[in-house]
Amino acid sequence: MGADVGPAATPVLLPRGLAVCRRLLATLGRVELVLAIVALVIVVALSTAQAGLRYLFGISMWWAQEIAEFTVLVTYFFGIAYVFKTRREIYIEFLTLMLPIRGQIALLVLEQVFTCVFAVAVLWLVLLFLPTMFNMQSPVLKLPGFVTYVPLVISSVSILLTSVYYGAFGVWAHRHQVGGQTIHGVEQHGLILNPWAEPL
Repeated sequence: MGADVGPAATPVLLPRGLAVCRRLLATLGRVELVLAIVALVIVVALSTAQAGLRYLFGISMWWAQEIAEFTVLVTYFFGIAYVFKTRREIYIEFLTLMLPIRGQIALLVLEQVFTCVFAVAVLWLVLLFLPTMFNMQSPVLKLPGFVTYVPLVISSVSILLTSVYYGAFGVWAHRHQVGGQTIHGVEQHGLILNPWAEPL
């Protein structure tokens, strides 16, 4: 992280459209975080109960495995969508940080383009396999096959919207020469969520 990251960074007023998008995506991100945490708690509770019942009484909850699998998917995909909004995913920035700030912003925009393409590709593949999913059922609870893909679809749409926002912010920051010694400093002006500074 650069030295210009954090509260010391001078705030920059975003255009109204970007500011509205940021607020909406921040609300969506908080909902994703809560759902991911709730799903994780359910997974842990079910796994603990299942292990206890098998160890102590030699019985099991016949439905627990499928519910646990679904809630793991919710935790994983909603968690990814939330982390993407915070820009806290892992980056290898050794070379990019050597570029001038405008080059770093250009790479930020390029990253969002690649992310949009990937998210659209995922949604397209889900759409292609949708007829097959409707003909499938889960083995125990007999849920429609598409149910397990719902977290993936919601997460992909959320990441797509987030990428469009960050891409638009990057273009705006590049054109208006938004201040910051590194890309981290520039991102602070348009960051959707900052988990270390903002309460839920």
